[in-house]
Amino acid sequence: MKKIILLLITVYLFGYEIKEFVTCKNVKNLTPINITTTFSTKDKRVYAFAYFKNIKIIKNIDFIWEKKVDNDWKLYADIKLPIYPGIRWRTYSYITIRPFFKGEWRVSIFDTNKTIKTINFLIK
Repeated sequence: MKKIILLLITVYLFGYEIKEFVTCKNVKNLTPINITTTFSTKDKRVYAFAYFKNIKIIKNIDFIWEKKVDNDWKLYADIKLPIYPGIRWRTYSYITIRPFFKGEWRVSIFDTNKTIKTINFLIK
């Protein structure tokens, strides 16, 4: 019951539902490949994949990438991407891993300055 209420509130407030939000090692044909929250500096990229449903209006959402430095979250990138009205919309953002990227990270979906979902992940 709580999930249904949360879903209805999200669709009402933001005009869409998030069906899936994951980090993965690749995206092919708009499908996440090797879903994980642990990456290596030998991996090429970290992808954040989002699948939206029941989009009511054109929206710009932000993928906010942050790294933990001395117990504070520091902004690494803010990627703005559109989502369009319809039954579904899939999109993704990524960062290219560098050797000095080791540590705790997170990626969030922001809409109108509100955090919608966040994934914490680790680069070893």
